[in-house]
Amino acid sequence: MDFVLPIVFALATWWLSTVVLIYRAGMPRKSYAVTLVGTTVVALLGIGAIYVSRHDMTASGSYLAFFGALAVWGWHEVSYLFGYVSGPRPKACPPGTRGWKKFVLGLKTCIYHELLVVATVVALGVLLWNATNRIAFWTFAILWLMRWSAKLNIFLGVRNLHEEFWPEHLAYLKTFVTRRKMNELFPVSVTFSVVGLITLAALAVSAGDNIAERTGATLLATLLALALLEHWFLFAKTKDDVLWRAGMRSRDNGGAAAG
Repeated sequence: MDFVLPIVFALATWWLSTVVLIYRAGMPRKSYAVTLVGTTVVALLGIGAIYVSRHDMTASGSYLAFFGALAVWGWHEVSYLFGYVSGPRPKACPPGTRGWKKFVLGLKTCIYHELLVVATVVALGVLLWNATNRIAFWTFAILWLMRWSAKLNIFLGVRNLHEEFWPEHLAYLKTFVTRRKMNELFPVSVTFSVVGLITLAALAVSAGDNIAERTGATLLATLLALALLEHWFLFAKTKDDVLWRAGMRSRDNGGAAAG
């Protein structure tokens, strides 16, 4: 049970938060402001959870810090995907654009979002610099690094773009990506992820009677394993639609088209 509970907790929060995000993204655009307000409230609670758990070296402290980081990350996801924080050029890529110029134009579609995420990483690093519980920082860092890895892989070309999950107003992003069976970055991403996963799993197993360390390492290892799984789904011949079918119901019912 020492390993089962944090694994189940990480799985449940990952799946539920993703389903809710996909569902709300498929709603009419006039509902986006309500979603942002709700996410902001949750993010503020998350910041509070991170602060009060920064010296809490118990299992509950690890869960609280993990939740806090996910809540703050969720705000960043909503603010970008729903069009509130993006970049100076949220437009399609001009036909025929390739290489470095295409990458720069792609970065301009989301640079404000990316800089805000980096600022959050720095802020968490400062807040938790002398803390005994840094699970929140490492949770956010894993989400940030693995998301950047996924974005770069998608830019270079993947088998499954999962464009059916994208809000309608982000359709222009399809002009920046291509379909490929494999790209050069994917093996590197997998290698570093597996090394990190083995390291975290080893920390969890070797924690002994330190419940806080074991819980924290297990939460982080599970999160990294899920991010690695999402990377594999980018190239798998079988898509992962079934996992997110509940979130697609807003589109099945008319969703964003009604807005």
